[in-house]
Amino acid sequence: MILTTTFLCFCLASAINYFRTRRQRSYIKNLGGPFTWPLLGAMHKLLFLKPQNFFQRSHAYLVKYGSVTRLWVFHRLFMPLADLELAKQVLQSEQHLETGYELMHHWLAGGVLMCEKEQWAQRHSLIRGIFEKGNMLPLTELCRQQAVLLQLKLADRAEQREVFNAWEIVAPAVRDLMVQTTCGLRPSEEYAKAFNGLTEIYRKRFLSLQSVNRFSFWISSPLMRRKQLKLIKRLNAEHKEHIERFRKQQKQEEQLKAGNLSLDHIEPLPPQWHQSLLEVLLAPNHTPIISDDDICAELNTCNYLGYLLCSSALCFALVTIARHPAVQQRCLEELRKAQRPDQSWDVQRLTYLEAVLMETLRLYPPQVIVGRQLSEDMPYSECNSFLFLFLFQSLTAHSVVGDGTLPFGAEIYVNLFEMQRDEERYLHASHFRAERFLESPPELLSFSMGPRCCPARQFSMVMLKTLLAPIISSFELLPHGDAPRLDLRLALGSSNGFQLALTPRFQ
Repeated sequence: MILTTTFLCFCLASAINYFRTRRQRSYIKNLGGPFTWPLLGAMHKLLFLKPQNFFQRSHAYLVKYGSVTRLWVFHRLFMPLADLELAKQVLQSEQHLETGYELMHHWLAGGVLMCEKEQWAQRHSLIRGIFEKGNMLPLTELCRQQAVLLQLKLADRAEQREVFNAWEIVAPAVRDLMVQTTCGLRPSEEYAKAFNGLTEIYRKRFLSLQSVNRFSFWISSPLMRRKQLKLIKRLNAEHKEHIERFRKQQKQEEQLKAGNLSLDHIEPLPPQWHQSLLEVLLAPNHTPIISDDDICAELNTCNYLGYLLCSSALCFALVTIARHPAVQQRCLEELRKAQRPDQSWDVQRLTYLEAVLMETLRLYPPQVIVGRQLSEDMPYSECNSFLFLFLFQSLTAHSVVGDGTLPFGAEIYVNLFEMQRDEERYLHASHFRAERFLESPPELLSFSMGPRCCPARQFSMVMLKTLLAPIISSFELLPHGDAPRLDLRLALGSSNGFQLALTPRFQ
């Protein structure tokens, strides 16, 4: 009786799920994909997907099913995508801006990555504003000062003449730099510890079945969830202290202008050379006014993205340069030509170093997957896409060559790693060849594109060049230790770290 009841309930749930999704199915019946079980869908494709095997499995999946596919898990429609032309149509759309990144809802909800569609344009504009011309010079100086501190820490490792994990040195330096950029001052020791702990929790949750949604995480990992919420609360408490301090300063300045307060009674803020994101968000002329919780979410979002993605990019650049001596030598020669009398560098003249960074981002994009969740049907056009070549080669009885539509509710996952290694689009795609970005630069999606493209792209390149320049100039990067073993834990990383050795240059 129990088995019969269970079977009938399963059949009923399967039927409901089928009728619930049949409209979506009608739009994508001409696309390839794995076998779909009743109700469960293609859950078997995700069961054994791990950070360490993600790239092997995703490559095998694309080879087997094509660059545009469908994958059902229960009622959710996932669409892995590695077709550049169709990806451009998705990413350049003004209507489809939702990212669908539910994993980090508790931490980042309300920030630019996950805010409502109506709020997104304002937030993106505010973030882009701190990287305008007038603020770039002091931000570059801030990067240069952090580069000096990073160089000193690496000098200690160079003296030991041992292989070390570059991430352990680079990541804290990038974290501190991002917090200074967003909050205007260096993070406290407690803040840094909470930030690192929270990032590690989310990296463990990524590609984990226990974290498939908020309910399953609440049921399966109550202790981890409790720790996660505690760390978020700790970070936001410090953010709100900064917010209160800035607001107090603004009020005192208004009273000073009105003549109701003397200069001696103003409590000065910590010194800084640049305008921080916090100052921009607290400006009184925003409509609508941004709440304190949303300001905290914005600071968390920018700190998290900047820390994880730039740390990954810098570490991959270091190990890649170390394993290409000719590239390292050419970078060194360019640095010597662009060096100023004060021992800094004119980063605008470091064109080859920028090409090296762009090629590193092509081969090792820190953000491997870019997601979009469709809130309405999205028509796509055959005139701009190679999708239909794929369809023409694998037509079923129901397929029609022509324009098509991606259905409402579909979760699009653009695989930048595979697209930027496509042999048909990039000559010798698997080889490191920085010159390609000097000759006729190919399209690069590592900063995304369209309305949701990275607002800090220019600053990111300036920061990476400013941090790299003194390292290459002061040390010879040696390719000791094992090569990185790629894994995916939120951002592209290496399961065995970024192994490197340094020896001082004698000038």
